[in-house]
Amino acid sequence: MRDKRKQFGYLVHDLARQLRRHFDAEAQSHDLTMPQWRVIAQLSLGDGIQQVALAGLCETDPMTISGVVERLEAKGLVERAADPDDSRAKIVLITDKARALVTQMKSLADQVYLTAFDGISEADKATAIRVLNQMSENLSRHRAPGREELV
Repeated sequence: MRDKRKQFGYLVHDLARQLRRHFDAEAQSHDLTMPQWRVIAQLSLGDGIQQVALAGLCETDPMTISGVVERLEAKGLVERAADPDDSRAKIVLITDKARALVTQMKSLADQVYLTAFDGISEADKATAIRVLNQMSENLSRHRAPGREELV
């Protein structure tokens, strides 16, 4: 059993690495870094997020997110505004230019997923997704020792 667990962990890590490489290549073709793409993706799901909350959603620190947002703002992909509920905080808003990019990137992501699932039956694909979702939920319920929530 030990060998299968080692193999499983390696396979999950390797798959995640390969997916990141493919997505990173696609992001670079749009003059974006992966952290920039993550910010745009998060904003496309829910616009008008405080920078601190955005940092948590992107699993990074507020200083890093500040630099990422600054570069995206220079490209005309996001705007920052004062938070009407907290004068010390900034909220980040996605622009129409970035929304058009999200549509393109979703299409490219679909292609990457099609490639990853090539040769896998619909039943096996559904099983894989179901099992991975369950594993994610299992781990989400049991926080790693010594780790604080990001948001």
